Amino acid sequence: MTTRLPYRAGLAFGAVAFLAGAVLGPLRELALAPRLGGLAAAWIEAAAMAFLLWLAARATVQPGSSLRDRALIAALALTIVLLAEAALSWIFAATGLAAARAPRGAAEQVPGLVLLLWLVALPFLRRTT
Repeated sequence: MTTRLPYRAGLAFGAVAFLAGAVLGPLRELALAPRLGGLAAAWIEAAAMAFLLWLAARATVQPGSSLRDRALIAALALTIVLLAEAALSWIFAATGLAAARAPRGAAEQVPGLVLLLWLVALPFLRRTT
């Protein structure tokens, strides 16, 4: 694999992961949580995200990628997601939108942590051939 491809794959994988969460998060908050409760909504969103992340990994991680390339893809994707989430949180806090929603309890945050682990694991789970 050429040197630039793992960087592109990591950036693309991270961007797709963040954008999928940016679409599904409001759906969780506005459509699912009021009807099912926050915890059930978080797990339903996590299931949808897990599938979308799997598709994104299939599209971005090339078969035959070396272990080093896979580690780079995972690290870049995680960095993109965490930085974008931090920026979005800062924007929500600065505009007052963060105060408008109910706080998420620790149990509701667990699916997000599981998804981050899944995000990092997926480049390594992609078939090598």
